[in-house]
Amino acid sequence: MGKEMREQINKVKNFSQFLNENYTNISISVGDIYSESDIYPYIQKLHRNEDDFYDGDISDRIENFSKYQVAEIPINSINMDEYSLDDDYVEEYMGKYKEMGGKYPPIVLGYYDSRWGYDIIDGTHRANALRDLGIKSIICFVGLNKHQPEVPR
Repeated sequence: MGKEMREQINKVKNFSQFLNENYTNISISVGDIYSESDIYPYIQKLHRNEDDFYDGDISDRIENFSKYQVAEIPINSINMDEYSLDDDYVEEYMGKYKEMGGKYPPIVLGYYDSRWGYDIIDGTHRANALRDLGIKSIICFVGLNKHQPEVPR
């Protein structure tokens, strides 16, 4: 990781500061398009531990999509299966959602086909927290590529 990127990540002191300085569900608009290069640092900033970003295949999953469109997605359309879910993180996100007056960092999704639906690239804990709070649809960044040129409706 380059020095500039490390400095950018180190600027984020805590979750609340991140929400106030960057993307939240109220600072973006449905239909907005972001590049892969916008999403990459966004996800890096959300991870508590820098190694979280590099230990799995998240980079590959981000790079599957050249652009990301902001969309409001029904939560029951999202594949919520995750083999490793930390209940404490889910509880923390639930508390932060309430504390921040309904603000949350949008979930990042990929869409592969109609049978599978939306797959979470980043935001499993956030998505589970929002579902547990009874939220029916959530603001997400949905990956677009040549096989998936727009968000399915």
